[in-house]
Amino acid sequence: MDQIDLHLWRSFAAACRAGSLSGAARALSSTQPTVSRQIAQLEAQIGHTLFSRSRSGLIPTEHARSLMTLAASMIDQAETLERLARSGSSTETTALTLTASQITGTAILPPLLSAFYNSHPALRLTLSLSETTENVLEREADIAIRHTAPMQQELWGRRIGTVPIKLFAHREYLEKHGPPSSLADLPRHRLIASTAHLRDIPELAALGLTPAFSCRDDIGLLAALRAGVGIGYSQAPLASGYPELLPVLPDYVPATLPFWVVTHRDLRNVPSIRTLMQFLAEALGAYCRQAGS
Repeated sequence: MDQIDLHLWRSFAAACRAGSLSGAARALSSTQPTVSRQIAQLEAQIGHTLFSRSRSGLIPTEHARSLMTLAASMIDQAETLERLARSGSSTETTALTLTASQITGTAILPPLLSAFYNSHPALRLTLSLSETTENVLEREADIAIRHTAPMQQELWGRRIGTVPIKLFAHREYLEKHGPPSSLADLPRHRLIASTAHLRDIPELAALGLTPAFSCRDDIGLLAALRAGVGIGYSQAPLASGYPELLPVLPDYVPATLPFWVVTHRDLRNVPSIRTLMQFLAEALGAYCRQAGS
């Protein structure tokens, strides 16, 4: 059998992951006819059908599923080799994709990355706002900032630190309504919170609180807090950056939030990725330590 071109395996792996030719084409920045042709060529070379077609998309055959893990590993190794080879040139611009949650990516990272660019002006970063680890596992992102330890064997992570989540309110809100003296006073105040978050905080859930303003995203909660809607929670070092926000019941810590920097195991020794991860570890470590200052 002639050696099979790596591009055919890339199309195969992308189709397995996406479940459709169109999805695979988008992932590869290719076209649907090209992906279809490459899969047909691969099937012809190995002498096996790899997918059955249905209205819902492509269904990998049992033989395809048995090949997927090895194919993905081979592609990952090839991409790692390409990165390492290209990173050997000090004059070549390096492009990386960093993923983080909405609140981290919009409120915490920008000032930190500004300092990074001062030392690494040739780096080009794409920031993806997402809460999932799959974008690193699927190699859609090079580095992720997450708040849980990576569970997948293919991922490697470093725990940076932990920040306390505390209650805050706008100065004008507290001047108008007065601060609560205990948790028992919270029901008489307007609460800014995610209903899902409240269920995970036993002492607040026991009060039977209903948010006056609810949002699934922390960005929306922070915006309402800064607008003076009521009392809400925030990462303590983040809230300390807004002079208008004052602590409420400062000794009470309803939750803590760990920070992890995560990458694919095959990428952690790529020089550009290692450099950015080291910077993020130091910068986010300093951010976490603000909570204790």
